[in-house]
Amino acid sequence: MLAMKFQIKRGIMFIRLEGELTNYNFSKVAEKINYLLYSQGILVYVFNLAKVTKMDKSLFENIQNKLTEIFLKCGSVAFCGISNKVRKRIGERYGQLFYIAKEYEVFQYISI
Repeated sequence: MLAMKFQIKRGIMFIRLEGELTNYNFSKVAEKINYLLYSQGILVYVFNLAKVTKMDKSLFENIQNKLTEIFLKCGSVAFCGISNKVRKRIGERYGQLFYIAKEYEVFQYISI
């Protein structure tokens, strides 16, 4: 089971996930991102995964595909609350992908 909370603050979409993150429920997150990205024009996303208890190993390819879509629209993404192991699986992208300890730190790296 995955709980999702969305909040916009100063033009940045905060997506807080809690529970088990699987390929199946990530598709629901991806649908919401598609709506926000293509219909609403939101280009900056902060994913807070601090309360995610389990992630499918095969999920990282889907995450990277969604990140690529955001980057192609000139967007930026920050991840909060992830381990170094997960960070290595997601990868690096200078100037577009940020790893932060607390959500408010995103305002130090990204401004709208």
